[in-house]
Amino acid sequence: MKSQDNIETMGAILKEEALQTVDHNIFQNTLVLESQVPFPGYHGDNMPFDTKPDSIYLVTTKYYHAENIFRISQCMCNNHRLNFDSCPADVFIYNKHFPCIRIRGLGDYSHIAEIQGCFIDQGIAFMKKRKINASGLIRIDKVFSLLCMEDHIFKDLDDEMTFYTEIPYHITWNMFRKVTETVKNNLDNSNFDAALGFVLLKQVIDFVRVYTRNPDLKRLQGIRNRYIEEIRKIQES
Repeated sequence: MKSQDNIETMGAILKEEALQTVDHNIFQNTLVLESQVPFPGYHGDNMPFDTKPDSIYLVTTKYYHAENIFRISQCMCNNHRLNFDSCPADVFIYNKHFPCIRIRGLGDYSHIAEIQGCFIDQGIAFMKKRKINASGLIRIDKVFSLLCMEDHIFKDLDDEMTFYTEIPYHITWNMFRKVTETVKNNLDNSNFDAALGFVLLKQVIDFVRVYTRNPDLKRLQGIRNRYIEEIRKIQES
């Protein structure tokens, strides 16, 4: 792929974050979760403020097809003048599966109930409220808008702090977590949050999502090379 190519495609992100129940500004007796510390591996500027939610998860009673979620959300953005990003998600806590709609980009918490109401009007049913305060494994299926900076390195066009480094391996979450710990212990600058994912081009492209501020290509290449080296060591052992 050529440098500076723009790409729009489907794919998924797998990450782990601390989640808790949202108690206010929600539709009555529904379960809404939010990330307590978005991008937990990164510490620095440009982090979300308490008054402005980063990622909200509306927990549904069952799986709904991605097309339905995208169409309803598009209608809301066009007709209700609500500006947010939504996509299907799955959260796994306590060995339980919670199908969700991930909402990102809300200006404040006051819009949550309005958004839920619009989904309910279109036949989406939400799980009843329960108290949750735990780490969860999260899979998000989304549309990616990418810029190919050079071979194997991509920039997210919707988020200036998000980058993707292609890896030639498909690995499990447990392996990824182990490798990430080793990688961070062997880099001079380990201030970045990492997640696992893929996008669909002519073939499946696996990648490490890197969230950090203003990394240069040399640093991104170094992170990629370290991941590949550590994965190879495990697979050859």
